[in-house]
Amino acid sequence: LFAGGKLALEQPAPVPEWRDPNDPRSKITLRQLLNMSSGLAFREPYDPGSDSTAMLFQSHYMGAYAAARPLAHPPGTFWYYSSGTANILARIVFQAAGGTLASSEAYMRAHLFGPAGMTSAILEPDESGDFVGSSYLYATARDWARFGLLYLNRGTLNGRRILPESWPDFVRTPAPASPNKG
Repeated sequence: LFAGGKLALEQPAPVPEWRDPNDPRSKITLRQLLNMSSGLAFREPYDPGSDSTAMLFQSHYMGAYAAARPLAHPPGTFWYYSSGTANILARIVFQAAGGTLASSEAYMRAHLFGPAGMTSAILEPDESGDFVGSSYLYATARDWARFGLLYLNRGTLNGRRILPESWPDFVRTPAPASPNKG
């Protein structure tokens, strides 16, 4: 589905910290991460001492910080928005796209930004060199509008398919564990 077909939604997420089959986090799938239903303990409020502020402002490697969090709930059973989860996903895509900021940017430009006509997009990395998936993607208002048009047109622009046909529906569908299905 993403990273050029190297990753599939139902596979366990390829996270180095979770490789031990006895680690319950090793069962977390990419779908559960995308649905914000990983079950990881992560406090999102942007207040002193929360996981989000520690990750964004004190951590050298944001994806690793989030991946080190323990489970608070069985995967797939509890919905909670987590910028940490977005950074775990960014790290997975980063590795699948070649493992460098240059290879990740080249992948994004070739498969998303370029085809969408987004010429100003800039991915800002954390101190480790990995791009930050929860935030720090900068673009002009026109380029964000192009991104919005891509979704409005169900993954196509100017008659060219950029996103898989099923992707816009996937991102619009409430996560199964979301309490309000919003």
